[in-house]
Amino acid sequence: MTLPSKLYDVLKWITLIVIPALTTLYAVLDNTFGWGMAETVTTISAAVCTCIGAIIGISTAQYNKE
Repeated sequence: MTLPSKLYDVLKWITLIVIPALTTLYAVLDNTFGWGMAETVTTISAAVCTCIGAIIGISTAQYNKE
């Protein structure tokens, strides 16, 4: 499974920048305003990042084999 270059770049940007930034923002705002569910949101965020990161890693490994 090799991802197209554009999709790879977008997924990498989402995984390395967007999701961690939004997770941090939510955690800080939750702590400030007491919204609740910060632990749930951060756990789900970590799972999504890990899943996308694994897909990117598999794609990179396949690409490097070729």
